[in-house]
Amino acid sequence: MMKTIAAMMAITVAAGAANVCAQAADGRTEFSPAEGVRAVLTVKRQTVGLNLDGQGVQATETFTVETEKKLRIKVDDYNFDGYTDFAIAHADDGMGTYEISLVYAYSPKENKFVPLAPRCGDEFINLAVNKTNKTLTNSYVVNNQFRTCKAKY
Repeated sequence: MMKTIAAMMAITVAAGAANVCAQAADGRTEFSPAEGVRAVLTVKRQTVGLNLDGQGVQATETFTVETEKKLRIKVDDYNFDGYTDFAIAHADDGMGTYEISLVYAYSPKENKFVPLAPRCGDEFINLAVNKTNKTLTNSYVVNNQFRTCKAKY
C-alpha cells in the first residue's frame, strides 16, 4: 500500500511539472489549437466557457464540473496528433490528495474539442504526459486499490 501511495505521489508531481498552465490570473486561458484557430477558455467557479474562432468556425461551449474544488486549465497535446488540446483539472473532493482531469482533444475535421476517454478507469487521476513515448499515464481504482495505466493515444 505504501508503494502505491508513493507511486501516486510521484505521478502527481510529474503531472504538475509536465503541464504548465497557461491560465492567467483572471481565469482566462488563450491558445491556438491549430493554425488560424484561437481558443479562449474562461474559468468561473465550476464552469469553463470555451470560445473557438477561426477556419470558418465560431463556436461557444460550456463545461460544468461537479466539484467543490478550484478548476485549473492545462494546455498540451494529449493525444499526440500535433494539435493543442486542453484539460480541466481539479483536486479530488475528498482530502484533495489526487488530481482529476477531464481531457478534450482538438479535432481538426470537426473544428471542435472532443472528450478524450482514459483507456483504464472512469477518469484521469494524476494524469502524466510522456511526450517521448507518446503515452498518458493515469491512476485508477479497482476494488478500492489504486493501479497505474500507461496507454498510447
